[in-house]
Amino acid sequence: MSGLVRTWVLGLVSALTALLCSPAIAAADTIRIGGTTSVRESGLLAALEAGFRRDTGDQLQFIVGGTGRVLKLLEAQDVRGALVHDTDSEQALLDAGGAAERFDVMRNDYIILGPSQADVPMDVIELFRAIAAGEMPFVSRGDNSGTHRAELRIWAAAGIDVDDPSTRTWYRKSGSGQGATLNIAASLDAFVLADAATWIAFDNKANLVAKGCRGESLRNVYGVLLGYDGEDVDGGGEGFAHWLLGPGQAVIEVFEVRGQRPFVPVSQAGLDGSLPVVEALCGMATPDS
Repeated sequence: MSGLVRTWVLGLVSALTALLCSPAIAAADTIRIGGTTSVRESGLLAALEAGFRRDTGDQLQFIVGGTGRVLKLLEAQDVRGALVHDTDSEQALLDAGGAAERFDVMRNDYIILGPSQADVPMDVIELFRAIAAGEMPFVSRGDNSGTHRAELRIWAAAGIDVDDPSTRTWYRKSGSGQGATLNIAASLDAFVLADAATWIAFDNKANLVAKGCRGESLRNVYGVLLGYDGEDVDGGGEGFAHWLLGPGQAVIEVFEVRGQRPFVPVSQAGLDGSLPVVEALCGMATPDS
C-alpha cells in the first residue's frame, strides 16, 4: 500500500471513529421509569413510549406496578423516575428525601361501578354509606396501589371501618391489579372503584355500570417524580419529566380509548371540576346545561 493510500485510509478510519462516537449517533439511552397499571392497561403507556422515542431517540422501559411498589423502586433508585397517582404518598416520599421533585401531569378520574339494577346515590360518600348499610358486595384491590388508597380515603370519609370483622360478609380484597379486580367484581355483580380509562378499555363489563360519579374524592391526579442517581438528580428521570410536561402533554391530550379521551393533561383540564368523559359515562349533566 502506498504512503498516500495508507494516509487516506487512516484518515477515513479516524473520521468514521469520531462520527460513530459522536452524540448524534451514539447508542440510544434506555430509561427505566416506574408506572402504574392503569397507564398500561388503558394503552397510554405504549403511546408515551412511542412519542418519547420519536422526540428524543431514547427508549423508555416501564416497570409496572401499583403506586406503593413503584415508589419503593424509586426510593431504592431502581427506576429513574415514576408516573404514579397518589399525591399523599408521593409527597411523603419527597419529604423523606426519597425523590427529588414532583410535578402534576394529568387526570384520569375514578368512578364507582355497580350492578345496573342497584338504586343508589351518585354522590360517592353517600354511595359508600349505602353499600355498607345494605351490606352490598364490594371488591377492593387491597394491594396498596394508588387506587386502593383512594378507596380507603373514601371509606374513611364515609365513616366506615372496612377492617372491622363485620364487613367480611360483603367487603372482599382481591390483592390484584385493576383488570383482575374488575373481573372479580363483574363475576360477583359487586361494586368496585376503577379509573375511567381502565373501565373504558375493559371488555368483561357484564352487568356493571357507572354508579358513583360525584365527589372530589374521585379526582385522580397523576404526578411524575424525579429520582436520584446517588446524591444527584437523575438526568434520565429529569429528561422524561421535562418531555412529559412539554411535548408529552399533546400525546396525552389526543390519546383515545374506544373513541373517548379519559386522560386529560393538566395543561388543559387543571385540577378542579368534573371531566367530560366521566360526565358521559355517568349520564351527568354539565354545570352549564
